[in-house]
Amino acid sequence: MSGSFIQELRRRNVFRVAIVYVIVSWVLMQIGDVMFPALRLPEWTTSMLVAFLILGFPIAMIFAWAYEVTPDGIKRTEDVDPGQSITRTTGQKINHLIIAVLSVAVVLLLGNVWFDKDSPDTPAVFDTDKSIAVLPFENRSADEENAEFFAAGMHDELLTLLSKLGDLKVISRTSVQRLDENLSIPEIGSLLGVATVLEGQVQRAGDRLRINVQLIRTSEEDHIWATTYDRELTASNIFDVQSNIARTIASELHVQLSASDNTLLDTVPTSNTEALQHYMLANQLVERANFESFEQAARYLTEATELDPNYAEAWAAFAFVHNRMFQTGLIGLQEYVEAAGPAVARALEINSALPQAHAELAAIRWQSGDFDGAEESFKTALELGPGDSRSLYAYGNYLRTNGRLKEAIPVLEKAVAGNPLSIDTLFELGKVEMYSGMPEQFVARANKMLEIDPSSVHGYVAKLQAYQWMGRYDLMWPWYIKSMESDPEDYELWAHLGMYSSYLGATDWIDPYLDRALELGPNEPAVLMCHASVLALRGQHDAAAEIARSALESGLADRWRSGEVFLRIVRDAALRGGDIDEARSWYRDRHPELFLDTPQISIGNINAAADLALLLQQAGEPAIANRIIDAGLDWMRSTQPEGVYGYVINIVYVELLALDGQVQAALDALQQAVDSGWTAHWPLALDNETLGSLKDEPQFQQITARLENEMATQLEAIRALPYMGELDLR
Repeated sequence: MSGSFIQELRRRNVFRVAIVYVIVSWVLMQIGDVMFPALRLPEWTTSMLVAFLILGFPIAMIFAWAYEVTPDGIKRTEDVDPGQSITRTTGQKINHLIIAVLSVAVVLLLGNVWFDKDSPDTPAVFDTDKSIAVLPFENRSADEENAEFFAAGMHDELLTLLSKLGDLKVISRTSVQRLDENLSIPEIGSLLGVATVLEGQVQRAGDRLRINVQLIRTSEEDHIWATTYDRELTASNIFDVQSNIARTIASELHVQLSASDNTLLDTVPTSNTEALQHYMLANQLVERANFESFEQAARYLTEATELDPNYAEAWAAFAFVHNRMFQTGLIGLQEYVEAAGPAVARALEINSALPQAHAELAAIRWQSGDFDGAEESFKTALELGPGDSRSLYAYGNYLRTNGRLKEAIPVLEKAVAGNPLSIDTLFELGKVEMYSGMPEQFVARANKMLEIDPSSVHGYVAKLQAYQWMGRYDLMWPWYIKSMESDPEDYELWAHLGMYSSYLGATDWIDPYLDRALELGPNEPAVLMCHASVLALRGQHDAAAEIARSALESGLADRWRSGEVFLRIVRDAALRGGDIDEARSWYRDRHPELFLDTPQISIGNINAAADLALLLQQAGEPAIANRIIDAGLDWMRSTQPEGVYGYVINIVYVELLALDGQVQAALDALQQAVDSGWTAHWPLALDNETLGSLKDEPQFQQITARLENEMATQLEAIRALPYMGELDLR
């Protein structure tokens, strides 16, 4: 009986239909896995697809059993004469279908393997159970010099060591230091998303060292392990204790240690105790983030490398300190490279597997314009230290700066997972999300920043940038005033608020804000950019061109894309009857890459490319102009999320379409931008001569009128806001 039933299943092709159904379901899930996020569908759509496929399986089997395909169509099997059945022929067709579907599945599988191999290496998602927050160690030493620094240094060193082990999730120092000391262990676990915390106390007495540690499970607040180490105060003993703690934590959390992990735990970076203490002290000073502390940290690290010339970590830290000095403006690029370059080279000569050395090499290469080299070094750093939040943040910032938004988001999300209370990292991730067309995400990140620190200027700036991107100047205004309160001498804030007043049509506010900016920073590029832009919008083109030309001749730094604005104003002066050759020479000087046979387009020159293309068209050089337009359109379509406008690239896609003669496509793209909430620098964007072919079109005029009406409505709302203090010049 059983045998005849199975034979009948085979005859009715039920098994074949089952195979086809399973393979097609797998293919659909692979396609859904790629398409659903791209279409921004909610996460539950994937679960719904799987549920439908599972529910559909028994239905397909019943259908295959109960019905048969005949030359006259689909009929119930019991109504088909056995002599007229063509199930064998149908089965052969299904066999061919199985082969075809399997081929598609193999192609998809190989494609996944290939793209996984070539895609940037983003560390895998952490196992929640293998996660730990190492709370700041309590100092129990006598009030001797640098006692607090030593305890904090021990904490840092252990954190750094743990972050390099296997798939262990280790919360960054920045986040654990921000914790409220009144939080309970379960509250800490919930806030940081970790299963365990490590508490510790450090006591120094002469040449003796005592360290108490206890590992606690956050869900039940029970102790997993605790011990006390009594040692002579030597570098070797300190590293031995740290390795012992790390091995125990790995064992308790079931973290599989690789051969490289064990080698790392057996390594003693320096046997010179004084060099180690100088290194730890320098790391604490860097966290103070002021000019004096940076210079003091550099001195301590110089002494550490003199005490032990083979201390690779100290050499890498020396490079990092100079990176921070460069980022804050304490030293210039040349001084940074000259100091950090040899230090990184020495660190890698001593230990080529040191993640922080590769991260610092990436920073040097990036700032020196070697993007391929920077990419290689960033990847190496993350391969060697996949959980290092500092490297993840730096790489995410690098990707964002170079317009690689899709790649930046998962990298920065991983950085946030390891450093959930880092305001800098939350700000960077929110900025990438905003650039990707999700400004509301930046608002959510800002809310988190202000929850962590209600006085966070980053939180204020995130709010104002997001609302400005969304075209909501009325919501932006209070956050701008709050930002100004934090630093009333910041001339860039005064200048931008004057320019935004112009966008809103608030003619009575423009000059008070701009005058204050010019008083505080009369020769600053951002101030001059805002001033020239307002003059241009007022029709004072000669005065605007004089400022722009002077700024270009002075070689001012590029702030908030000021160089791009100055070039455009000089170009417009040339188009009105000025010297086109002069304007062209400025573009060649600033952007020689646009004049190549294959123009090199990037996020840093895409707007200048569109402006230059119009200049070249008017100068009688259509071939070069067309190359730039084609390259710009290709870059936009291949790198930027569809439908994203404003802030960085503004409406340059509309400009390129207009220059290419695609008038209706340009108008449609502009309409889409406005419908999506774009208003970033809208008067300057619509006044741009690259849109000259659109300006007489009724649709363009309707869009302009709509934006003017929206600004008038928002201006009324801003005027109705309560008075916000002496910096509020309304």
